[in-house]
Amino acid sequence: MKTMRMTIHNARANKLGAFTPKHNDRNFDVSHADHIDPERMPGNIYWNWTGKNISFEDAEKEFYELHCREHLDAVNRRYREQRHPERVRDMDAYRTARQTCPEETLLMIGNKNEYLPPRTLRAICEKLKDWEENTIPGLKVLDMALHVDEEGAPHIHMRKAWLYSDKNGEERISQGKTLEAAGIPLPHPDKPQGRNNNRKQTFSNMERAAFYEICRSYGLENLLETKPLERSKTGQELTEYQARQAEERVIAASAQIKAIEQKNNHLLRQLQERERAYTEIQQELQHLKTEYAEIQNFLHKAEQRRAFEIFNRELERTR
Repeated sequence: MKTMRMTIHNARANKLGAFTPKHNDRNFDVSHADHIDPERMPGNIYWNWTGKNISFEDAEKEFYELHCREHLDAVNRRYREQRHPERVRDMDAYRTARQTCPEETLLMIGNKNEYLPPRTLRAICEKLKDWEENTIPGLKVLDMALHVDEEGAPHIHMRKAWLYSDKNGEERISQGKTLEAAGIPLPHPDKPQGRNNNRKQTFSNMERAAFYEICRSYGLENLLETKPLERSKTGQELTEYQARQAEERVIAASAQIKAIEQKNNHLLRQLQERERAYTEIQQELQHLKTEYAEIQNFLHKAEQRRAFEIFNRELERTR
């Protein structure tokens, strides 16, 4: 077997917004995704932090409600007190915002021609998950998906949240604060923190080293490529190029999911409008029926009074 390259690629969002977990657990109409082979989907494996048989999105909603509700309610309360109701957000908005959405990590070893058995890749990535959560107490893996139904090597999507407690004891999402609380240093402690000097860079190097050590514990050190790869025409390493292709597939699937959701929401709004119109018509009809019954009752009583008056007049004439 030829040597294989380890791939670790982290991302949160793209120009369309935060990545959706629906791509990972195939919770969308896969007939619109050309890169997915439905016949191979049964080989996929899905896991979420709740241990329940629910969608990844529902599992992530539960996590955010459990850990972030107190903080979000406090922030919203301050906005209302400051008379800025336009800044108030619900939990879905908080969960899908670029700064507070889950981070997604793509893990892969090899390529479409040379790769590990899916079971081995899964075992390695589960150990990496344990290492990450033990190293960073505030890092919580929310869900993982092993995909064997796409073109290319089997790979795993891991989505995680970065939790820390602020001065008020409220849990909130912040990658930088979580890493700082765990004692992860800056790459250059003597320089200001910034885009090119942040704790995530340090952690990413630690993560890659841990990934390699786990692979080595499986006797794979001679199968892993550690030398730099040739650059592609775009100037990217092959591994980076493959990761970018995988990310673009996620982006495409996310766009398809959003388009389907928008269409479904439009149809739902139309249905709701028709239901409201039907309800209004029913209410109006009931109102007309009530008025009709009242008129009928009035006419009936008027007829009775008139008949009684005629009877009395006739009775007087006969006397």
